[in-house]
Amino acid sequence: MKLSNMISTADFNKVYFTLALLFSLLTVHGQSLNTQWQQELNNSLQQFKNCENVPVNGINPCNKFVGGMLKTVYKINDFYSQESGRYMRVSEIAEFLKDNQQWQLLGHAYEQQALDQAQNHANTKKAVVAVYLDTDNIGHVSLIIPGELKPSGSWGFNVPNSASFFLSQPENSYVGKGLSYAFKRNMIKEVLLYARN
Repeated sequence: MKLSNMISTADFNKVYFTLALLFSLLTVHGQSLNTQWQQELNNSLQQFKNCENVPVNGINPCNKFVGGMLKTVYKINDFYSQESGRYMRVSEIAEFLKDNQQWQLLGHAYEQQALDQAQNHANTKKAVVAVYLDTDNIGHVSLIIPGELKPSGSWGFNVPNSASFFLSQPENSYVGKGLSYAFKRNMIKEVLLYARN
């Protein structure tokens, strides 16, 4: 018996349309690794270091490089706020990650299993970030990038490969160092690792 005899044309069109829509949504919101990510991220780092750190309406214009790292490496623009017309601040990113179902909490930076998972996710082309906020809602976000775990003497753990752009100290910004370069040991209890589904 032919498939066309089993279901009506209208039902077939509904199923086809639904599958096509689902595929297009997955493609639009999916993530993949930019094949040129290393070169482009290093270019962004140089631009960031040359960025004029003069806030406009309370927003640091160099913040676009921090939020833009995710797009540069993983081709997703989750940290860009359409509503505000700009990249999110660290406090906004932290709130977004906590409430967004596309991102899952892997754990804290003092959990070796979470650190291992973070590097594994990055190596399988899935976006991972580490976020820290202090009690004044000031913090930092670091991007986990493909690479290998590296032993950290200061943390006492094997830490994932990372990139960090520091708004307050751009000269300390880097690409391709262990996550312990981004956060001091006394901060790791507050550093959360999130991976995008």
